Amino acid sequence: MVLLDFSTTFGLMFFRTKSIKGTPLVQLVESFRNAEGLPRQRVIASLGNITIPEDQRSSIAKSVERQLCGDADWFESELTQEAADWVTRITQIAGRSKSAENVPVTHLDGVILEGIQTTNVVQLGPQLVALQAWDELNLTSLLESCGMKNPAIATAQLMISNRLIEPLSEWALIDWAERTALPELLETRITRSSKDRLYRTSDELMKHRKVLEKKLRDHEQSLFTLQRSVVLYDVTNTHFEGLCAANPKAKHGKNKQKRNDCRQVAIGMAFDEHGLPLAHEVFEGNMADTSTLAAMLDRLDIREQSSPGVKPVVILDAGFASKDNLALLKERDYHYLINITRGSRKKYADFFEKETFQELPERDAERKVEVKKITDPEDEDSQLLLCRSAQRRLKEVAMISKAEERFLKDLTALQKRIAEGRLILPEKIERAIGALQKKHPRVQRFYQLIHHPGAETSPKSGIKKNAKSGKKGGVKVSPGELRAERHDEAMDEALSLCGDYVLKTDKDLEAPELWNLYMTLLRAEAGFKMLKSSLGLRPNFHQIEKRVEGHIFISILAYHLLCWVQQRLADAGDTRDWKTLRRLLGTHSLVTTRLPLKNGRIINLRKPSLPDAAQAHVYKLLGIDWKAACPPRKTELKKPTTATTS
Repeated sequence: MVLLDFSTTFGLMFFRTKSIKGTPLVQLVESFRNAEGLPRQRVIASLGNITIPEDQRSSIAKSVERQLCGDADWFESELTQEAADWVTRITQIAGRSKSAENVPVTHLDGVILEGIQTTNVVQLGPQLVALQAWDELNLTSLLESCGMKNPAIATAQLMISNRLIEPLSEWALIDWAERTALPELLETRITRSSKDRLYRTSDELMKHRKVLEKKLRDHEQSLFTLQRSVVLYDVTNTHFEGLCAANPKAKHGKNKQKRNDCRQVAIGMAFDEHGLPLAHEVFEGNMADTSTLAAMLDRLDIREQSSPGVKPVVILDAGFASKDNLALLKERDYHYLINITRGSRKKYADFFEKETFQELPERDAERKVEVKKITDPEDEDSQLLLCRSAQRRLKEVAMISKAEERFLKDLTALQKRIAEGRLILPEKIERAIGALQKKHPRVQRFYQLIHHPGAETSPKSGIKKNAKSGKKGGVKVSPGELRAERHDEAMDEALSLCGDYVLKTDKDLEAPELWNLYMTLLRAEAGFKMLKSSLGLRPNFHQIEKRVEGHIFISILAYHLLCWVQQRLADAGDTRDWKTLRRLLGTHSLVTTRLPLKNGRIINLRKPSLPDAAQAHVYKLLGIDWKAACPPRKTELKKPTTATTS
């Protein structure tokens, strides 16, 4: 793209396309009248061979014109997101061409132009979003009602905002905060000497955890006008690189990241059907998922938040399918919808073979789902929903195929070691076979491994025992053989059941409605994904129990902020994720402009930079008044120096 010179006074702008040697060239052009009053045109910017939406060229040109004139609040509401991005790009290109002005000026209205500087530039955009979400959730008032003082509240806001924007350890947070507008906006600063304030604030938040979660549940229900009737429950874990010896809940357990060598804690979390967090508990790392449900139900008052006469339904994944949990839900007078097919598909194979299924509407062949509701043959008070998913089948078949491929690769390597005589002693071979089966639990059940020891020959006199050379007690042993027999029928049966699963419920709904209700569990999975990726649940740098749980709680409070952002954008039809918005807003800054005057004085003007069109659009969607949030501040330095002349 080629930048051309233009005047700082703009007329009517439009796009035109020229052809240069057969190649189209798009130009942003301004029409104006010269000193004689004659109409003329001049090129503002040459944009190369680009494709601007034909039906929005006029609106884009008008928006660029208003932006270049300094009207940052104006935004063409009918612009698509693609068009808004073009406005931002073209405005930046055209704005840079101001540097091409060839009339040198030393000072203007008493300001020495060569001495103008921009200093103390700090990030503002994502911080404004975090503060707006904080205010909308009324968190300051909620913390005040718990007895927290203003300095502690400001510190908590700083920590939770950091967890939303760029999760860091306490040490790194201190440096990060100084490069953002948060210390100025919150009127608080954390230094390395006052780092313990972060820990004290975390401890104080933990004291009020249960009260805060309840108050947030109530406030969000009112804020978003929610009718809650569903509890989505799931468990995840977070491990520690150190021993975490000071935390009695840190135990070795089944780790979802395959880090079974590390101690961990388990986190049980309940969400509503809208994906908003309701409550959480931290459990010992070796506690079975099925044992955590009772503790979570003790915490929830979802029945009080449901519509009058509505019996809430608890939705659980297969890891929670136990007779005790079903009995508990019935005892607490909850409806339930639970996946019961983990490890028990074969039990329902006949039902899938004989029943006639109903295909869910408006789904293509790759996403085809078929359902059928039947009475549970073992519990006449419950219904079974048989589900068959084409997409899930492809995924599970691929998982088994890949697992078998890896198993066969390791099996071939073990067979080669045995055949070449590098592994002879039977006890060592048995251990190697056991290790192979343990490493590949998904497919080892479809193979029978048979070890045939090698033959022994008579020893020669004077030969000593040497296991490495294949001699045992003076007897020479020839290499053995490891054979593998594949159970084809069992494998075929397992593959035929891929994509099939069974839900159990006492909820009286039609089959498609039950399936759609179960799919809301994906919102709980999405919540955990955000907590573990964007909101800093992992890694957990702490070793003491209350600090570990404080770290988890701060991430969950940041998730409340994120839920508000996502809900507000969804209401406006904007589906962009937080990572995209955070990157977009990251260039909007709070800056100080230093203006040296001819009389020796220096004026410092502290104010936000001008947001581009895309940033202004996000602020508009979120209801953020960026000018009011950061009103300009002017300071003046008087120096008894001789005035500078040009």
